Amino acid sequence: MNAIDRCLAEIRAIREVADGHAPPYVARSRIGRLALSTAVLVAEEAGLPRPDLPGPIQLPADVSAQLSDLARRCDRIVDISRHISQPSEPLADRWERGWHQLIEELDLLEELLKQSLVNR
Repeated sequence: MNAIDRCLAEIRAIREVADGHAPPYVARSRIGRLALSTAVLVAEEAGLPRPDLPGPIQLPADVSAQLSDLARRCDRIVDISRHISQPSEPLADRWERGWHQLIEELDLLEELLKQSLVNR
């Protein structure tokens, strides 16, 4: 499985949580795997060292707009996930709003990844 396919598979796994097909507590680990896989993909494309842990993606200023968009979407997903993966608030408004925002970001990231496949 190539890096883009891995990221797309991880997006599907996160959607299982949102659709209620997996326990909510698995969201954090699935989002972390997606963030790391996306960071690895972006780093490889930018010629940077592969990260060992998920975290903010730092890119040089001269990378393509597509790589910048991938990194920005991934960072946004990680930020949103900090709010929705709190086990004490699964029924709160913040949980529902956060999942809605997360799904929107996943849709955008998925589209960028699919465009990357076409452009190869």
